[in-house]
Amino acid sequence: MGFWGRVFGQEVSDLPASWKRDPLDDFWYTRRGRGQNAARVNVTVESARRVPVVRDCLATLSQTIAGLSFGAYRFVSETDRRRVDEHPVMQLFLNPNPRDTTYEFLLNLADDLAAWGFFLGEVLERDRMGVPLKVRRHDPKYVLVEELPDMTLRFTVRKPGLPQKVLLHDEVWYLPVPPEIDEYMGRSAILHDGEEAIAAMIGMHDYANSFWANDATPPIIFKHSSRFDSEESKSNFLNAWTRRFGGRNRGRPAVLERGIEFEQLGQSNEASQFLETRKELALDITRLWRMPPHKVGILDNATYTNIEQQSLEYVVDTVMPWLGLIERSVQKWLISEGDDTYFQFNVSSLLRGDTKARFDAYAKARQWGWISVNEIRAMENMNSIGPAGDRYIEPVNMMEAGTDPDEDRQSETQRALRVLHATVPRVRSTSAGVERALDGELLTADRQTPNLKVVGGSHA
Repeated sequence: MGFWGRVFGQEVSDLPASWKRDPLDDFWYTRRGRGQNAARVNVTVESARRVPVVRDCLATLSQTIAGLSFGAYRFVSETDRRRVDEHPVMQLFLNPNPRDTTYEFLLNLADDLAAWGFFLGEVLERDRMGVPLKVRRHDPKYVLVEELPDMTLRFTVRKPGLPQKVLLHDEVWYLPVPPEIDEYMGRSAILHDGEEAIAAMIGMHDYANSFWANDATPPIIFKHSSRFDSEESKSNFLNAWTRRFGGRNRGRPAVLERGIEFEQLGQSNEASQFLETRKELALDITRLWRMPPHKVGILDNATYTNIEQQSLEYVVDTVMPWLGLIERSVQKWLISEGDDTYFQFNVSSLLRGDTKARFDAYAKARQWGWISVNEIRAMENMNSIGPAGDRYIEPVNMMEAGTDPDEDRQSETQRALRVLHATVPRVRSTSAGVERALDGELLTADRQTPNLKVVGGSHA
């Protein structure tokens, strides 16, 4: 495709004859692009961002991902894992480059994926094993991605005022959004899948702006059975009406004389249909990113109950697929082969309910013994209470399946008595069958649970 083809989105030879020979045709004065959408509107990422619902979708998704905590983990057994804060991938995300913070880096990464369909980061520094330690983002609008004959990729960065830079695949972290175009170019929700819907919304905005700028429809009209004496008297009447019933006098009663009638012009059917169409287009655009409508301020069918459910679906259906894409790319390109460390975002903060729901859940988990006090406090961003907070409790009326209740009760009694024998100087039993042996002999008990009572701090 030649120069004019890149400018107009098609070869000049393919243009209608009327466009080629008429320099005054509207074609030459409207925005053109590479897309061939029905609205004939040039859709770019910059123009799409000016549509409020597009801006909200991109901001909500990228800010959500940027605000998540993350970590590098390594399994130390089949069931236990350990956080590895000293791993190179953690150093990269905590200090990606001299310019960006962690939040800025992740926000730009997520925004590029959602808007452009790919992220390109130039590797600035590596460790001795070749693992990237510093990565700098390149704005996708200045990047050209090409596939070479050997199936590798070449990235050409052309920024205004700077020399052209050519990067090869092993010099960058390239993350395309699947399914790729031509097996290497990421798919953009704006430039590819959603071009028609966004073009229609941009066209409606342009039409609305033009309509309101050039609209000559008055809100009210006056009908006179005769004629005013002059144009000056007509102007005096209108000015007097505006002063009398405009501004703070709005809504005051009026009296019309000399056969003058008043008629108020309501909203036309076309205007009402315009608003409905605009609302439907906004919903269509939210579907490009599977964004729940309430996240971008569309609350027409929202209730307290379904908003809570939609918030959960937002995490599971919208955010999690993007996180999975990033995590697997990190695993493949930023962690050396053979390293059993893996990178993961923590979405538990997004799944937290209100205070009552959280505390009820904590209470049940604590009661059934699979969570400790310190773990609960950590999830609430509170400090631990020391080693005592690492203990797990177990309901006294529960036992392992298949255990004889009598034998289990007797063994529990024996263990309790051993603890008391080791820690309490003197124990008196008020139930028959319980004896305290002297000179280090073990305590014994019958099958009835003894009623133990601590009575002193010295030997009898």
